Amino acid sequence: MSEKDYDAAAEWAEHDMQLPEQSKSALRGEAAAAFGKDLVERSRGGRPSIEPEAGPGEASPVRQVRLPRAIDNDLVVFAEQNHRNLSEVMREAIVEYLTAHRQAS
Repeated sequence: MSEKDYDAAAEWAEHDMQLPEQSKSALRGEAAAAFGKDLVERSRGGRPSIEPEAGPGEASPVRQVRLPRAIDNDLVVFAEQNHRNLSEVMREAIVEYLTAHRQAS
């Protein structure tokens, strides 16, 4: 949704849209504005960035690696036993590897 589209929708919602008077579910005022802005941000698609400093819609870099089946099986088992997702385990392993090899150089 472009800024122009957002502005047009906001103008309609603020001035022309008619809500039922006794509605228990219709948001109004600041609550409606906050909900709408949050919805627009979430509708941009994709997963949230893992970058702490990332702005809205800013994607994290993606890398792919092929693994032998035995290593993949070990990875899956390790992640399951530790209640963690595969990406988190792989990121931590890369950080540990880089840290260890930087110190050795």
